Amino acid sequence: MNNLGFGIIGCGLISNWHADAILQIEGTQLSGATDVNEKARVAFASKYNIRAFNSVEELLASDDIDVVCICTPSGLHASFAVKAANAGKHIIVEKPMAITLKEADSVIEACEKNNVKAAVVSQLRFTNAISKLKDAVDEGLLGRLVSGDVYMKFYRSHEYYDRGGWRGTWKMDGGGALMNQGIHSVDLIQYIMGPVKTIFAHTRTLVRKIEVEDTAAAVLEYENGALGVIQATTSIYPGLPRRIEISGDKGTIIVEENSIVNWTIEGREVPEDIKICKAESTSASDPAAFGIEGHVMQINDMVDAIINNRKPLVDQYDGKKPVEIILAIYESSRTGKIIQLGK
Repeated sequence: MNNLGFGIIGCGLISNWHADAILQIEGTQLSGATDVNEKARVAFASKYNIRAFNSVEELLASDDIDVVCICTPSGLHASFAVKAANAGKHIIVEKPMAITLKEADSVIEACEKNNVKAAVVSQLRFTNAISKLKDAVDEGLLGRLVSGDVYMKFYRSHEYYDRGGWRGTWKMDGGGALMNQGIHSVDLIQYIMGPVKTIFAHTRTLVRKIEVEDTAAAVLEYENGALGVIQATTSIYPGLPRRIEISGDKGTIIVEENSIVNWTIEGREVPEDIKICKAESTSASDPAAFGIEGHVMQINDMVDAIINNRKPLVDQYDGKKPVEIILAIYESSRTGKIIQLGK
């Protein structure tokens, strides 16, 4: 089989993670990129010695492109994913897959109709810490699950929101601390704990001059009966590592960023393959302070899924789940009501 050709739509900051990851994966070829900004697409293409397509339509019409990475502002993710699917291209789309459930369903429908695969970027699922935590929960090591909490207390400056013009807007960002930064945490907590049954929440814009929330707090009831908390903010200084706490009646595991900081299970020693350590580099105060390893693993998973005709670990159906939870948090805050999911 020939190398899979990759094209990138959107040449902003995150596109570099995709390009650098693709270049490390066997069986792939970075073939081209496009951006509405001519200067950006020409500079990006020159950096990676690839073709600069003049439009999305031109890129999607190219026989050299098998897989499209969508790295645009969030509000454009779904529409470009649908266009890519209709062109017969497989899709890797940055989070969130969509900013409304209607848009998410349109992506799902287009992928089904055109028999293409989609992967929604949630690279933290591929880290060793999350894999070990997920396995422990699935194996029942923590006993009856009691609580599943996530705390995402980040710092983003006024200047961060001013750059680009789309950040912090409902139309193009779809939300704030939750939909942009917090969606990774929301995906992880439902991935580990299972489906969410009900949500009650408050969201506020306390510090930043933006349309959307810079602070949110939600109480969750999971379908398995456990309770949990989601806290997310981009308005505290200096920003703290993302923290996930999973507890049952037989034990507790805590992960900060990509590190396991607590592994305590009744009657069991810490396994030899579990390393307890302090959280290392963090994007709590710098959105670019993370490596490409997660993107390498997720894009490699997508390549393998295409070659072996299997489901990617995080497909379009998985990509809809955290969006549904976040939109329910927004609805609860707006109405003051408990929102029931899955109806």
